[in-house]
Amino acid sequence: MNQISQRSTFKSWIVILTAALFFLFEYINMNSFDSLNAQLRQAFHVNALEISNLSAMYFYANVLFLIPAGLLLDRFSTKKLILMAMAVSVIATYVFATTDSFAIAKLCRFVTGMASTFCLLSAVLLTSRWFESKTAALVMGIVVAMPMLGGTLAQQITLLSDALGSWREALMVVASVGVVFFILIGIGVKDFPAHADKHIVLQQQRLKINGFWRSLGQAISNRQVWFAGLYTNFLCLPVFILGALWGKEYLMVVHGLSANQSDIATSLIFIGMLIGSPLNGGLSDGWRRRKMPMILGAALTLLAMLAILYAPDLSALSLSLLFFALGFFSASQIITYALLIESSHSHLTASTESVAAVIIMSSGALFQPFFGYLMQQHWSGKMAGQVAVYAPSDYQHALLLLPIAFVASIVMALFIKETRCRRLFD
Repeated sequence: MNQISQRSTFKSWIVILTAALFFLFEYINMNSFDSLNAQLRQAFHVNALEISNLSAMYFYANVLFLIPAGLLLDRFSTKKLILMAMAVSVIATYVFATTDSFAIAKLCRFVTGMASTFCLLSAVLLTSRWFESKTAALVMGIVVAMPMLGGTLAQQITLLSDALGSWREALMVVASVGVVFFILIGIGVKDFPAHADKHIVLQQQRLKINGFWRSLGQAISNRQVWFAGLYTNFLCLPVFILGALWGKEYLMVVHGLSANQSDIATSLIFIGMLIGSPLNGGLSDGWRRRKMPMILGAALTLLAMLAILYAPDLSALSLSLLFFALGFFSASQIITYALLIESSHSHLTASTESVAAVIIMSSGALFQPFFGYLMQQHWSGKMAGQVAVYAPSDYQHALLLLPIAFVASIVMALFIKETRCRRLFD
């Protein structure tokens, strides 16, 4: 058991749930591009590859800054770092909503991604300090459910855009919600339980003795980090490809759904993850197993994706249920975060998670542009005004990427060492 954890208390839940508000805000930001895809392409006069690159700026920043964020979180106040990052993200969202420059929009997206590196890592670190290891997967499942709510809300942002008159006004509202979350985080988050101050001092001493490079080397050399990180990397594709950017357009073009039906179906990926995250976490904790639930989740995700691609004459209801299944089963990825808490030294929790997070978030950085590239390579060149028009075969061609990735996730899970919900160190 983690030496500084305590039994779940009301205060523990206040701390973790208010910290997760930052995560929720970032997922609204990250996934709003799916609902606003056509409006953004029109506003900035860009094609599929360019809008994919704009969206991916978020993930480029993630990959570059996650390890520094983890090293900072292991050494400095979690609360202060969250508040600093939240403030930066809110300002970047306001600027994005007002600019006409594609270059400035890309910079804002990059800055938002840079700030977001603290949201997941801080939640994992706080979970390791405020809860016992045997409940870590359930807690992280509930934490991850909050950003999935953000992803669901992001799919409906066109309704807000229509009500206010433009996507710019809608993003201004999102930024203002971020200000409210900033205040709540300032009130609710506390770095560690009162009884744990001596242990935190000990951890800081160990970090000082280890030094920067040795700490980083220990995190990077942990084989669990690589297999678990790649497993989650591949299972993130339903969110990063369909939820964050192309799901709505795919459903409208390939399956003939209306814009409203497509928004609802795409949002069900996030609702599936919202429900599936705590259930997968609770199941893993209850079984006292990490590996088998991860393999099972990846296999069922693969089956759902194959049905979406190849089942004939799918109705709007069938597609909605399959998108829900895609989110629900891929939510097995949350077990990764508990697995890594158990697979690292307590003074290196954030550093270890940050290395895994670099691998995980590179999914968006690599696969969003690659998906756009596949679309562009298969594109016939047809235009409607200044906007590229893509055929159903373009989407089907590019989406073959997903089942291939899910097979790879199953392979990665086979190499993971089972922890049986106990810390391997400390």
